[in-house]
Amino acid sequence: YVGLAGLQVGDDVRADAKLQQATELVPAEPAGWIDWGVLALRQRNFDLAAQRLERAHTLAPNDDRVDYLLGLLEGDRGNSAASISLLHQAIARNPRNLRALYTLATQVERQGSENSDVELQKIFEQILSVQPENLAVLVDLARVSAKRGDTTTLRATVAKIDSRSHGWPPEIQQQLQQLQTAAA
Repeated sequence: YVGLAGLQVGDDVRADAKLQQATELVPAEPAGWIDWGVLALRQRNFDLAAQRLERAHTLAPNDDRVDYLLGLLEGDRGNSAASISLLHQAIARNPRNLRALYTLATQVERQGSENSDVELQKIFEQILSVQPENLAVLVDLARVSAKRGDTTTLRATVAKIDSRSHGWPPEIQQQLQQLQTAAA
């Protein structure tokens, strides 16, 4: 717990020492390797993070959170294809892993393939099926549907955004009205 607390508060030296100790005391426990891998990932020591997260993956091969972290690692390394593949694995194991879904959306958009906008829209819709009131994703869905020229989805999404706009500052409501006019 001292290593995890150190990780959470940014005491990297203590976190490293205690997480190392935890993995030595209980080498078959994936949580220690995951936390130690997160520390290396945060420090941008990608090779060390890969070693630790792969060890966690060996110990917990069906854990969507490990696939997610490996996907983050590959994304940080600039390997979008591997990142996307690992994130798809995480989502296949747990379709409600919203962090993996949103990170997948980021990677798909970054990759910018021919069908990326279609895939982005599907990902955002999947997130909204779990969290229908997620305003950030609603805005992203409106942006992507407008880009694709999908006026039906755009209008429905803008209506959902509008239903949450009561009490927003006047300048934001004015921008929303402009969006509604454009969508119409």
